Amino acid sequence: MHYARGVSSPSTFACLALLALVLAPARDVASAPDAFTSSVRPFLERHCVACHSGDDAERGLRLDTFADEPAALAQAATWANARERVLAGEMPPPKKVRPSTKERDAFVGWIDARFFRLKDGGVDPGRPTLRRLNRAQYANTVRDLFGVEFRADVEFPGDDVGYGFDSIGDVLATSDVLLEKYLSAAERVAAAAVVLDECGQAPVERVAGADLERSQGNGPSGKASVLFANSAVLLKRSVPREGEFVLRIRAAGDQAGPEKVRMAVRVGEKEVERFEVAGERGDAATFTVRLRLDAGSRSIGVAFLNDYYAPEAADPGERDRNLVVEWVELEGPLDAPVLSAFQRRWLADAKADRKRVLAGIAKRVWRRPATSTELDRLAALAPAGAPLARAVREALVALLVSPHFLFRVEDDARKPAKNGVRALDEWELATRLAYFLWNSAPDDALVARCEKKELARADVLAAEVERMLRDPRATELARDFATQWLQIRALDRSAPDPARFPRFDEELRVAMRAETELFFDAVLRERRPVSELLLADFTFLNEPLAAHYGVPGVHGKEMRRVRLEPGARNGLLGHGSVLTVTSNPTRTSPVKRGKWVLDVLLAAPPPPPPPGVGDLNESKQAVDAASLRERLLEHRKNPSCGACHDRFDPLGFALENFDATGAWRERDGGFPIDASGDLPDGTRLGGAADLRAELTRDPRFVRALVKKLMTYALGRGLGPADDPSIDAVLAPFAGKDPALADLILGIVRSKPFLERRVEG
Repeated sequence: MHYARGVSSPSTFACLALLALVLAPARDVASAPDAFTSSVRPFLERHCVACHSGDDAERGLRLDTFADEPAALAQAATWANARERVLAGEMPPPKKVRPSTKERDAFVGWIDARFFRLKDGGVDPGRPTLRRLNRAQYANTVRDLFGVEFRADVEFPGDDVGYGFDSIGDVLATSDVLLEKYLSAAERVAAAAVVLDECGQAPVERVAGADLERSQGNGPSGKASVLFANSAVLLKRSVPREGEFVLRIRAAGDQAGPEKVRMAVRVGEKEVERFEVAGERGDAATFTVRLRLDAGSRSIGVAFLNDYYAPEAADPGERDRNLVVEWVELEGPLDAPVLSAFQRRWLADAKADRKRVLAGIAKRVWRRPATSTELDRLAALAPAGAPLARAVREALVALLVSPHFLFRVEDDARKPAKNGVRALDEWELATRLAYFLWNSAPDDALVARCEKKELARADVLAAEVERMLRDPRATELARDFATQWLQIRALDRSAPDPARFPRFDEELRVAMRAETELFFDAVLRERRPVSELLLADFTFLNEPLAAHYGVPGVHGKEMRRVRLEPGARNGLLGHGSVLTVTSNPTRTSPVKRGKWVLDVLLAAPPPPPPPGVGDLNESKQAVDAASLRERLLEHRKNPSCGACHDRFDPLGFALENFDATGAWRERDGGFPIDASGDLPDGTRLGGAADLRAELTRDPRFVRALVKKLMTYALGRGLGPADDPSIDAVLAPFAGKDPALADLILGIVRSKPFLERRVEG
């Protein structure tokens, strides 16, 4: 992947995106007081107003109304739009007279100087919105700090998505319901992290049968519950910790028929014991079961197994068999608790000073040292004479419901600012780094760096990035970043028509996602060039997925690394995950696939379709009469459609040999596949291999990847003010093919990652 290749990329304007790094002389001209009159207005008149003027201006963008600079400065959104279109090479269109580099640099430089630079001319690092931990970050943080597995994806509502990711501060709202769930979660996590050894008798709880939760087929009878059909009563309890319990059931039966009443005890859906209940009402017996229960919400059921009903029997006592449950009693936990790893680390000395212990824990949970006042409040949550474990458990609940845990706080009072910008302190930097690479909290090594105030040193920061990318937790970049960047989380909702694609099932769906995650992780950890995301001669398959792809010699359900022969299957464009989510349930979609390439791989999404555009004719008569390509060509004859379809249809057609689930094919129904297409600059694509080669030569690919990584790292959307920082990340790799890890380090070293704009 060579940045010096010039304009021989998929379109004549592709390399213009590289030139956002504007020459210094042009910047100087752009900053001059008369720059609008001398440079900008002439640019508009030569290249823009012919199409962008009057009430019928192209795409509704008018550029003929700016008589002077004050009028122009009132339309920031218009200039941001114009800037983006010029840098992308879309304006003026490729067939029009192209502006010189000097013209374009002066035009873009004026926009940057007036709208997207700080008053002193410096780079604006941006100001991320206060970011709440999303579900994945919450679960990972709790796991790494306390050793507690918490299913935040089940317990918490879904996180909203902005700019392609669910970690963007602007969209991570906090509701009353979520706050209630945070409190409940904090209590459960604290109880699992700090197991209390209650001295004396194990707690015993007895519940009358009539007070148990009942399913259909039973009802109360005094204090008892009568099961008159094959039904059950349930004892639902929150178990404080894993341990041994004794369950006692006082039960009798209304005996009838040839058998005695039979009863089962279940924990959840699992049956653990069966009993024959021989006694009649008034002669109940107690049945005992020893259980081992895990911590958390548990449901213990008592079920009636052999209902019998013979209303015509001569003997009234032989007409109806029922189970009568008088009460259920649960005692425990009976065994001594097994201390968690968190307890063994922090509470090994039961006589340790409470505030000193809480200071160490709070530093990890809040990702900064707690103040003396905060520690006093935490220590006072439990009585002065309470055991250390009890005091820590009470404090943990408060720590976990605090905004200092739930939000990634960057307090501008913590470090002085200069010209409206301040550097992050060590704790803020460690937090950004950890949640970027691990989606979790800083570890002991990062905390030690913070305490020594050395993390911000360039050599230390680089060493920490290298260390963290080697850590198993860096798989989060594949599991979280890559799946969102590539939009393959939609695979969970994909529903290919089973009549047309009978081989697609849940097993194949899981394998497809695993392939892409393992592949991205390998490219990252093995320091492979970014181009291998598109060109790699290996992937990860199991037997079902290999059979789907037609790759021989792969056996078993475990995913393993497989070498691929050169061809259309290499790289991400051959992954079933990508090909499935960019298809319709019944057929492929060259439009979706082409738009995916533009949006995901080139960060150049086309505008939404204009109103009133009709759908493709999908009637059986139309499908039988013409190929999908022919029907799309007919559809795009609409003048309002053709301009955009010229951009993305050839990209999508190049992938047409892959069906809607990523399997290879030579025909679509009765029509042979034609995977060729012509890009707007006349470049001819003959299929997936050609598309892959063109994308690796297009500098927009690496730039788009950097933009996506930076968006994910910063938790905010990017704008024109971030272009100089993106340029700085890319500058060391001009003419080179960088490794993914190198781009990540470049982002970590960038101004937007290390600094923030202060309020005002």
